[in-house]
Amino acid sequence: MTTEPAQQEGFIDVDSEQTPPVEKDRLYRLWEEGNWSAKALDFSQDALDWREKHGERERAAILWNCSMFLDGEESVTLTLAPFVEPAPRPEDKIFLATQIADEARHHVFFDRFIREVCQLGQDISTTLSAVRPHLSWGFVQVFTELDRAAERLRRNPHSLPLLAQGVVLYHIVIEGMLAHTGQHFLREYTTRTGLLPALGRGIFFVSRDESRHIAFGIQLLRELVSKDRRCKEAAIAMLNRILAWTAGVLAPPNHDWSYITCLGFTPQEMFAFGLRSLHTKLRRAGIDPHEVSELAKLGLDDPFEVQAERIIKFIEGGVLGTGDAPHVTEETMETIFTSMRLVASWSQQRSKPIRASIQWLFDDMQPRYLKLEPGEPPVTGVGRLENPRLTLRCSASDWARLSSRRLNQRQAVLSRRLRISGDWRLALELPRLLAV
Repeated sequence: MTTEPAQQEGFIDVDSEQTPPVEKDRLYRLWEEGNWSAKALDFSQDALDWREKHGERERAAILWNCSMFLDGEESVTLTLAPFVEPAPRPEDKIFLATQIADEARHHVFFDRFIREVCQLGQDISTTLSAVRPHLSWGFVQVFTELDRAAERLRRNPHSLPLLAQGVVLYHIVIEGMLAHTGQHFLREYTTRTGLLPALGRGIFFVSRDESRHIAFGIQLLRELVSKDRRCKEAAIAMLNRILAWTAGVLAPPNHDWSYITCLGFTPQEMFAFGLRSLHTKLRRAGIDPHEVSELAKLGLDDPFEVQAERIIKFIEGGVLGTGDAPHVTEETMETIFTSMRLVASWSQQRSKPIRASIQWLFDDMQPRYLKLEPGEPPVTGVGRLENPRLTLRCSASDWARLSSRRLNQRQAVLSRRLRISGDWRLALELPRLLAV
């Protein structure tokens, strides 16, 4: 029977809202006490397991996961330095310096596994190049944004709102939701099967390091958003910008869910774990998930498993997790309009409610509508309304792009991909009402 990380020496419980803040000095002492060697791990048994006890699908799945870890660790090692100068206190700067060292060690660990066990590459540079084809579309979008956030901080090192954006992206989303989820399930796999022991041991150490990083990020973000409203607004803006991409980080190649199920888990379990983890960390950092429109689209009051099902349907419909054209079915469109109803309810509660009837006429699918009444839940349905206040005409694929912010409404109108008739003032309210 394994012990949960929160109960193991050196781990900080980042999945409980009851965990008290950790003193910065203790975070530093835990770093000193928890130092480990990526070079000392013995991968000989892992190499044997890889050759003799894993099938082609299991090898592809593990390589896919570890490729993103390797490239991600290399990226965060290089992009964390601009966070040091704007950090408010000397102890923050010192901890961030220890984190850079941690990320470099994690890079060496995953590099050794992929090179010595998976037999990709001859050195650090060639191994990095070899894993690039395995990176998911969502992964590339998220880490490209991290590069941009780090560059903005480098140019404006005294901007606390930019620091808040960097911390929410780096510590809360990338480490606290994405990496935390991947590490959890890879550790579960190695523990349950007894295979790849050095990989499992290394991920144990990586997870322990990351628990310190996440705890630090939660506390720093809480300090920033509690003292400066601009920091909170900037952090929420970053969340609304990047959360649609995060769904695509764990979207497997060609929507082949066997990349997840062959390791003994379901996509629903993985996405629900990640969502639960994100909500917990945001609340601890002083941001209510109900303030984030991209989370409202999934149904904030629904169980995480139900929200996970919506993410999966969006991925399968090409709405999220891909740069390719959506392949929208009636089931996909039903999920899109359910999401619109949820976010419309959210926006009606957060600002002055309006009365409106909106008709969608699709070039290639049944017409749909949305009705809003003050004090009443929004209603969506299939069919035509009599005398709608606003009518929108477009293809189903383009509305899928608009709903996921892959297509800008103004650009769609100017290019005639979206044709509007009726109340143009209401049309200008759509980004606020529907978070499109």
